Amino acid sequence: MKKLISSMLFAAIVLVPFTAEAGPIQNRINRQESRTYQGVKNGSISTKEYKRIDRRIDSIEAARLRQIKSGGKLTNAEKYRLNRRLNNTSRTIYRDRHD
Repeated sequence: MKKLISSMLFAAIVLVPFTAEAGPIQNRINRQESRTYQGVKNGSISTKEYKRIDRRIDSIEAARLRQIKSGGKLTNAEKYRLNRRLNNTSRTIYRDRHD
C-alpha cells in the first residue's frame, strides 16, 4: 500500500509542472488524479475504486491524445465529449470519497 501511495504521489509531482501549458481538459484530468490520490491517501477511496477511476482517467487522456494527433486540435464536439466524460468521472470520485 505504501508503494502504491508513493508511486501516485511521485506521478502527481511529475505531472504538476506541465499543467500550465496543457490546456483546460488536461488541467481537469490532473485535478481529478490529484483528488483520487488524496482519497487513497486519507482512506476514503479503496484500492479497487482507485484502479477503476484511474482506468477511466487514463482512457479519457488517451482519447484526448488520439484526437489531437489525428487533427492537431480538438474540435468543439470533441471537447464537449471529453468534458462530459470528465464530469461523469468527477461525480464518481465525489461519490467514492463520500461513501
